Amino acid sequence: MSHSPSESAEDPITAAVNWQVRLTSGSVATGEREDFARWLAADARHAAAWQRVQGVLVDPVGQIQRIDQRSPGQLKAVHQSLASAPEPVALRRRGILGGSALLLATGVGAGYLAHRSQPLGELLADVHTGTAETRHIQLPDGSTLDLNARSAADLHFDPARRLVRLRAGELLVQVARDAAAAGARPRPFTVQTLHGAAQALGTRYLVRQEAERSLVVALQHSVAVQTGDGVQRTLHEGQAAWMDGQRIELVEQRMAHRASWTEGILDVRDEPLGDVVATLAAWRRGLLRVSPAAARLRVFGVFRLSDTAQALQALVDTQPIRITTYGPLLTLIDVAGS
Repeated sequence: MSHSPSESAEDPITAAVNWQVRLTSGSVATGEREDFARWLAADARHAAAWQRVQGVLVDPVGQIQRIDQRSPGQLKAVHQSLASAPEPVALRRRGILGGSALLLATGVGAGYLAHRSQPLGELLADVHTGTAETRHIQLPDGSTLDLNARSAADLHFDPARRLVRLRAGELLVQVARDAAAAGARPRPFTVQTLHGAAQALGTRYLVRQEAERSLVVALQHSVAVQTGDGVQRTLHEGQAAWMDGQRIELVEQRMAHRASWTEGILDVRDEPLGDVVATLAAWRRGLLRVSPAAARLRVFGVFRLSDTAQALQALVDTQPIRITTYGPLLTLIDVAGS
């Protein structure tokens, strides 16, 4: 029978972390998978621990695996560094557990931090920014574009259109009158995301792209929003909406403060902690993760983006959360006492 990580574990969470490491190592024997199935079915606490560890660790491990595809050897180095520790691996992991965390360290340090500094997938974009970096750009038509941290966009300007394709992150555009029209019909100015398009009917607006949806905020005049499925809506000055490809959902509160990052400030007004963490993550090297329970907490506050450590401390001081940091690579946020 193969060695079971649970044999040396002192609690279900530790055992679940051990299994997560083994099952993502790329060299799992059939007998080990059978051992895992028996361990999972043996106790309801095991299933609960596995579900919790999966919720916290699957995305970080997935990111490391994707990096490994681009830079072979990174994932293997993680597992080797854990497996070759002089002390028993369960004890090593126990020392870095903050209730539900795995230290993704050592072998991936340099490669992963480089990826966090400059997203590898966006290097080919026409314009891009790295971690904690913003950029102000003059466009060919005289308009200006501000890119938030860890953002990327492609520019398509021709006789028929002015198109900015947002590939990642967030941008703010100040649209100039189309001087190239020379008496002809002005070319439309459009920002396109994975979920739809936002065409300027005025001068200034913000667009943010997330995995499942995009946010459009009309800061001056109006913006025409259209989803990939053709649903349309006009946002007037001060209005904002989310679009997910099929629907447009108007935001009840005013969202002009979402542009505060252009001044180095994160202005938060009754927003989920998960959204706050997503913004701070673009300004912090290393992986910043928040548990689902903590992500639902509501936050008010103003934070300096240049000092994410201070921002996180302010959140600890005002929210029922705890933050555990493992070197420069991983920071976990969870509900206090969980």
